Amino acid sequence: MENFKRKLIVLFLLIAGMPLFAQSGVAINTTDLDDGSALQVESTTGSVVMPRMTNTQMEAIDGPLEGSIVFNTTDSSLYIRINKTWVQYVQLNNTPSVILNKNGGRLILQEDPPLPLPLKAVDTLHNVADYYEVSGSSDEEPKDSNIRVLREGLYLVTAGMSTTNLPSGSKKYKLLVFVNGTLRSYLTSGNVNLASNDYWGTSGNSVLLLEANDVIEIKYTLDGSGTITAKFFNIGISKL
Repeated sequence: MENFKRKLIVLFLLIAGMPLFAQSGVAINTTDLDDGSALQVESTTGSVVMPRMTNTQMEAIDGPLEGSIVFNTTDSSLYIRINKTWVQYVQLNNTPSVILNKNGGRLILQEDPPLPLPLKAVDTLHNVADYYEVSGSSDEEPKDSNIRVLREGLYLVTAGMSTTNLPSGSKKYKLLVFVNGTLRSYLTSGNVNLASNDYWGTSGNSVLLLEANDVIEIKYTLDGSGTITAKFFNIGISKL
């Protein structure tokens, strides 16, 4: 009998020391825990605060789990751990972008070398200044126009150009992305063959992994000689 009692006591202690796997999650300020919640906090007067730390402290975390979240006080932004990298959280309705657009101007017909799209700082329609720096004077000379990205990451680069009077005949064209003076990507390329002078335009996009302070230039080539009237030029860059 005593042996039986000892066995019951040991069994009770083992059960008491085991985690309660039947518990589905933790509820704070509520007794109505949703079946799909691991942690559920109800409040009308307070908020949930993520760990707050500087960028140096965040990078010093030893082996953070995938999906970890911190508030980076250096950038005043949330960061999420994805694929062993801290990724800044960006609201979908506030994607950091820069947009340049110019109506009119001139389009130079030239096969080589590529020419920059003639867009300057004054042609900026929208710019998140913490992410981009647009350079280039307001004169007609296209040289020196470029966009510097201020933060590393994945970027969507788009550009387009058009004219109302492209001469007839077969012509090759290209829209190119140069990064730090080196050709990185083709936005688009092809051949156009018009029976007579007519409206024509092209556009394209490319996704690029860029480092902070990389300088982007969008250049074009269009077979022919001389200049024609441009309808518009545009460039858009968005951080993904």
